[in-house]
Amino acid sequence: MSIQFEFKKHSYKEVASYFKKEKLKNLILFSQARSGSTFATENFPKFLNFKDEQIFNEANFLNKHFSYLKYFIKKHDNFFLNTNEFVYRRTELIKEDTLFVYLYRDHKDIEKSYEKAIKKNFYMGWNEFYSRYKILFPEIDQSLHVSLFNHFIWQKQISKFRHALTLDFNSFKDLDSFLIDRSNFVTLKQQKSSKIFNRAKKNPNINFNIFEKFYFFCIRKLESRKKNIINY
Repeated sequence: MSIQFEFKKHSYKEVASYFKKEKLKNLILFSQARSGSTFATENFPKFLNFKDEQIFNEANFLNKHFSYLKYFIKKHDNFFLNTNEFVYRRTELIKEDTLFVYLYRDHKDIEKSYEKAIKKNFYMGWNEFYSRYKILFPEIDQSLHVSLFNHFIWQKQISKFRHALTLDFNSFKDLDSFLIDRSNFVTLKQQKSSKIFNRAKKNPNINFNIFEKFYFFCIRKLESRKKNIINY
């Protein structure tokens, strides 16, 4: 049975066109694990004329407290940022001149990617991680697989942003680096093996001073993941 969402899915070209038409400065890409975020972060920013030093991937904010991401967004400008955490508190990341984009990939493909990761001993507990958000959205069917549940979370959140679009991962298929034939695909990445990934490394251009870093350290200690999932 086909699932109908209230949001409209856009190609990467349509998202890029909107970004330029509205003369926006920043783009925040929300995603979930195995949704193609590495490929999107590696390829999409160039269509928006972002330089390497302006691109921040999920590794920059992995396992950080929410305040770290929120303060980064408040303090910086002219950036492309991707995060697949902080699902509940996305709507607090309001910033002028910013486009908020959700990366949509068919939930069945994400499920298959989970299964493949388990077989290859690369599974990192994504189902368990996202399942902890379910209690915060009791109005959504709790029996749904997290890959689909996360789509419905975005459906609830998209109207909270002035500039927000849903990016269809499949629209990247016209890029030469996108691997369409997966019959002999043995790695976990969507991209061709000849492509070098730079986004796996943290971007060092985060402008926090020693006092700010100490604050983040303290608040992380006070509000750990075990105490409250909403901060992660």
